[in-house]
Amino acid sequence: MTVKKAIKILEWWIIQKKDGIKKLEKEKNYTNDNHEIGKILLDIDKTTIANLEKIRKELVPNCKHPKKMRDRTADDQWYCMNCNMDL
Repeated sequence: MTVKKAIKILEWWIIQKKDGIKKLEKEKNYTNDNHEIGKILLDIDKTTIANLEKIRKELVPNCKHPKKMRDRTADDQWYCMNCNMDL
């Protein structure tokens, strides 16, 4: 798996988790539990989203891709030698 695909999967996962949380917050049925298990699970999902966003931040570097750091692969694809991302 390439880094580009991993980033796409990570972004998809973050979006799915956020959509699930929005749906649950609209229903607000999770607060009717006697033990508030639903609220605990919702908090765990929020923590998971925060962790996934931190991982994404590490995978996507803050690189300006300077011209002197650009090169081509054997199949004529441009990439940055500084951050190793496809251009």
